Amino acid sequence: MTRLTDEMVKDIIGSLDSTNDMLVSLTGMDTLELACDAIGIVPEMLDLRGIKVGVVPVTSGKGIIKKFSESVAEIVRKLGMEAFVTEYADVTGLAEALSSGAEMIFMADDIKFIAINTTNGRFSNNSFSTAAGYVSALKGAAGGLAGKDVLVIGAGRVGGIAAELMADMGARITIFDIDKNAMKELSDRINAKMTDDLSGAISSHVLVFNASPAAIDGRDVKEGTIFSSPGIPFSFDETGIKKAEKIIHDPLDIGAAVMAVQCASFSRLKERQ
Repeated sequence: MTRLTDEMVKDIIGSLDSTNDMLVSLTGMDTLELACDAIGIVPEMLDLRGIKVGVVPVTSGKGIIKKFSESVAEIVRKLGMEAFVTEYADVTGLAEALSSGAEMIFMADDIKFIAINTTNGRFSNNSFSTAAGYVSALKGAAGGLAGKDVLVIGAGRVGGIAAELMADMGARITIFDIDKNAMKELSDRINAKMTDDLSGAISSHVLVFNASPAAIDGRDVKEGTIFSSPGIPFSFDETGIKKAEKIIHDPLDIGAAVMAVQCASFSRLKERQ
């Protein structure tokens, strides 16, 4: 998990409604609909009301990111659940959440960000949830992915999962990564193309999944390109923003929302009506 910074997180709580509006405008789905689509369900299959969620701050590694836990709690509340941040951190905070009857517990350190379903011990993780959420966003924004060419920038955890998901949807995947071994391993796994020419690949694709923190040169962006971009920090210059048709990006909301919905589905899923 690429570590967020205090600056990236500080305005999330006040921008959740605008992120929701952005998703509706660009993908045709609001945050809840997108999160459900990412795990293959519809909102009617999951009653989130009354689910008690504890968010536990963790001090290991580089320590607590200011407003991170509060932002996660607010994202969960916007989905209709009841969320609280524990007074204590780490193991004591975990014990506090459990003793408070939390059905779901969020915890993150420098490497992993997970949501645990305390009913059955299953958990969702941010890498899958972010990949799945942004794949659904790209699918919605593009009107489907089957038979379409998609450039995946970054063959790490998020990019790799996203490439697999989109290949399963019938997309034709081209992969770029500066790590040639990671790129080849992913290419072999899903029978995708590889490229060493990022500039040329960007300029020849109108659907791009950007899972890299590297900056994208706006001069390479093709007019009308749709970017689904979980990579942090924000990768686009003014030229790229003007030339792109759609750029879907947020620092936390989409991944955390999919985590919450998937984790709730482990014990609350209903049959589709």
